[in-house]
Amino acid sequence: MKTGKISFFTKKLAICFLVFLWTSNALGQTPISVTGTIKDSLGNNVPNASVENLKTAQGTVSDDQGVFHIKAAKGDSLSISSIGYQTLLLVVSAAEETVVLQSRMEQTDEVVVVGYGTQKKVNLTGAVATVNSKQIENRPVTNVTNALQGVLPGVVVIQNNGQPGKDAGTIRVRGIGTLNNSNPLVIVDGAISSMNAVNPSDIESISVLKDAASSAIYGSTAANGVVLITTKKGKKGESTITYDAYFGKQKATELPDFLPSWQAATLYNQARENQGLTKTYTDEQIQKFRDGSDPYNYPNTDWLGLFYKGNGLQQNHYVSVAGGGGNTQYLFSLGYFDQNGIVEKTNAQRYTSRLNLTSKINKKFTLNTNLSYTYAPLQEPTNPYTQDFSQFFRQINRISPMIPYKYENGNYGYISDGSPMAWLAEGGFNKQINTVFLGVTNITYEPVTNLHIKPQLVYRVTQNQNKKRVYDIQYYDAAGNATMNQGPSELTDHFDNTLFLSPQLTIDYAKKINDHNFGFLAGALTEYTKFSQQEAYRKNFLNNELSEINVGSTVGQEGRGYAYELAKESFFGRLTYDYDSRYLFEANVRYDGSSRFNKDNRWGAFPSFSAGWNISKEAFFRDLSATISNLKLRASWGKLGNDYTVDKDGNLTYYPSVLAINADQGYDFGGTAVAGIGPVNGANAFITWEKVTETNLGLDIGLLKNKLNLTVDYFIKNTSDILLNLPVSPIYGLTPPTQNAGKVQNKGLEIGADYHTSIHEFVLGINANATFLKNKVVDLNGAGPIYPNSYSITQEGNPLNSFYGYQVLGIFQTQADVDASAKLANTKPGDLKYADLSGPDGKPDGVINSYDRTYLGSYFPKIAYGFTLTGEWKGIDVSAFFQGAGGVKGFVQGEVLGQISNSTGKPTSVWLASWTPDHTDAAYPRVLTTQTQNAAQQNPSSFWVRNADYLRLKNLQVGYSFDSRFLGRAGIKKLRIYYSGQNIATFTSFYKWIDPEAPAGERGYTYPQVKVHTVGLNLTF
Repeated sequence: MKTGKISFFTKKLAICFLVFLWTSNALGQTPISVTGTIKDSLGNNVPNASVENLKTAQGTVSDDQGVFHIKAAKGDSLSISSIGYQTLLLVVSAAEETVVLQSRMEQTDEVVVVGYGTQKKVNLTGAVATVNSKQIENRPVTNVTNALQGVLPGVVVIQNNGQPGKDAGTIRVRGIGTLNNSNPLVIVDGAISSMNAVNPSDIESISVLKDAASSAIYGSTAANGVVLITTKKGKKGESTITYDAYFGKQKATELPDFLPSWQAATLYNQARENQGLTKTYTDEQIQKFRDGSDPYNYPNTDWLGLFYKGNGLQQNHYVSVAGGGGNTQYLFSLGYFDQNGIVEKTNAQRYTSRLNLTSKINKKFTLNTNLSYTYAPLQEPTNPYTQDFSQFFRQINRISPMIPYKYENGNYGYISDGSPMAWLAEGGFNKQINTVFLGVTNITYEPVTNLHIKPQLVYRVTQNQNKKRVYDIQYYDAAGNATMNQGPSELTDHFDNTLFLSPQLTIDYAKKINDHNFGFLAGALTEYTKFSQQEAYRKNFLNNELSEINVGSTVGQEGRGYAYELAKESFFGRLTYDYDSRYLFEANVRYDGSSRFNKDNRWGAFPSFSAGWNISKEAFFRDLSATISNLKLRASWGKLGNDYTVDKDGNLTYYPSVLAINADQGYDFGGTAVAGIGPVNGANAFITWEKVTETNLGLDIGLLKNKLNLTVDYFIKNTSDILLNLPVSPIYGLTPPTQNAGKVQNKGLEIGADYHTSIHEFVLGINANATFLKNKVVDLNGAGPIYPNSYSITQEGNPLNSFYGYQVLGIFQTQADVDASAKLANTKPGDLKYADLSGPDGKPDGVINSYDRTYLGSYFPKIAYGFTLTGEWKGIDVSAFFQGAGGVKGFVQGEVLGQISNSTGKPTSVWLASWTPDHTDAAYPRVLTTQTQNAAQQNPSSFWVRNADYLRLKNLQVGYSFDSRFLGRAGIKKLRIYYSGQNIATFTSFYKWIDPEAPAGERGYTYPQVKVHTVGLNLTF
């Protein structure tokens, strides 16, 4: 009996134990901490991937090394996703506390942002270049424009200013196709905006729509290309806090190589002798300049050393909080940037905030809201001579070292224009505050699967406040007597406001029938812009301490105001089709109306068509797939428009088809001047859109299982009906009206290459791109050539705004050679010898004059390129980014070359190699004072147009990421420290002290390019 009872009890216990095990398995195992590493198919780490436990709804993201930590139990399913990759499901095994995931993600499934949506890269038929956040992060660039320099094929960025707050480069997509505004359209999260209003740290990706096929959905605003910026969004999972910061210091890349005062005095004597004049300085005086024995009467003033004393410190801080549950994801960020210039009293700051919110209200409605605000104050000094900050650089580059900085009594030394150091200390200030608020809100309604109806509202307000206070400056001589006064003391208060409002509605639908995939998009929008400005002016303030408008004298006070309104209405659509991702087709159309044109010429239609063939998906290609993993042909054609118009001074105009009335027009009645109003600018009611027609052929190749990817595009871009201000008869009485005249062509070849591989724990990467471009003016409607300035020309057969001047044959060596040649007045041995190319009848006439000027090259590069080398090993990462240009010419003149004079005599070292009777094999012509036959400014020539090709080490980064296993104990997911340098080194044959990207015709008016060294960290909790 006992045995039976024991046996019965044992059976019960065994059954209970089995039930417990079954129940435990059904309810789930006790959660443990699972550590995983996410890699792609090439063995590269995948950072910022979302990892979600589908059972508990908890989530996290991978760090820079692709490592994640999450609570999970045996049998739990983890969903792993990242932009550009397929979502993976992993079933956790209790035996695996560390999970290493080998990704099944393929590059052909990468998603690319395009107009009004996204497309898989494998199905893309247009020319679209993309860059992700990792390619631009941690570079000490102050704005997004400069971050794109050298990164993308077909996108050329020229940066020729290093001033805080004003250093944004000029971006051109596939060349310059118009004499009007050539800036691309910028779209931020679906709203027209500005790249300067986006914190680079907020960016998730940038797409540049380069050809007409991909841009046509934006129609009349896309003639110069489209830049689509997508900001970061929150992801499902636990909240992630990110803090990025860097601290850096700037210095000028190069400064002019000016000579000391004794050499300046020697060259001045030499120049006077060359013109038959007596010397100004004796040998004894030159010796005093040289030995510094009398520093107040014979100084050697280092004006550049005095002027460039700003500390050049800059700092950047960025913090974001991102996360979300099943229905709502969010990202909130704050940014602060502060940059002191290398010139004292120059500073720029930027405060940014952003909230991106996505909320799934129910199964059919999803709300998206993107709000951002930028507050950007800027300060620079001003002066009573011209008030313009650029005048500081002209003055500091022309005032002679023979002028004392200060006399013995402490008073400023000066020339007829004043003293740049007195301006800097006592000249006044120019303070600007720029703010941008951008709100984008839309609701997506999905009544049935894959049908999305999305109304959207864009609201943007841009404001600029500008207070320019100019002080008067009293100068004294060495004896303390009051001499020159610069003034008056004055103040200008300026405020302008731009309101942009754009409601829009889009409907898109996708349908798959077997292997046939159809996509349809239709939309409509309106754009309304209202600009207004007010300005108040007063002068003769009691002292320089007063800086409010109400305390200035009312005598001569002025109040000004100006406003305009613009409107645009658009309808657009897109149809896409692909068969099994092999045969691809896309058609776009946009129908735009602009208030800039008369109602009879207001509307324009802009269609495009593109097709592609994924050859690598064909059955006959399978045998080659091991070597050529991807091969696609693309072709496209499209038409775009442009309604931007400018006046003769290059300023945007808003009513070119209407005869507008302007105030401040004076009239003479019986000898008495009276104020009035009247027309100033001519109008043309018959003008319409500029038109851009573009053809593109493309080839995408993936080799070695997509370790190596190549993209090649060839395009022909023709711009016609260019809106120009052509010359008219003087009796017309008004400024020339705008006309549709002129044709410009851009042809080019773009090549992009990307290679990544890993050797054990060492990961290597190479990314390179190059753009070959030819620009040509085809037709100017019989009104050309056009002369934008004294050294440039726009004429048929040559690039826009080409350099224009005399062709130099050499330097005259003998008087007999001078006598036997065509020449300018006062020409002697040692002067430049110009080619006699033409005369009034088109033939050489023995005279050098304006008929002999000719095309001398272009400032826009024929070749633009960039390449990045990256390497990673055990937490150490190194990247070097090079950027360059070829086939580009540079022209400089005046102060930046160094003038030969007395008070404004500041020669550079080039003049040490000037021609003399004893040095006839010199590289430079003889020096002169008042004569101009060799001067680049008065007589532009090929002698001063130089090769400005360059290669620049644009950015160098070295970083170290700490092991996440040790950081996890402190609740830190990621910690990386790094060094980053910008504009590290430049290799060029151009003048060594002039940046090869300097503005065309540079005279020394520009804030120099800067080199920046920074140290920083990336921290994620």
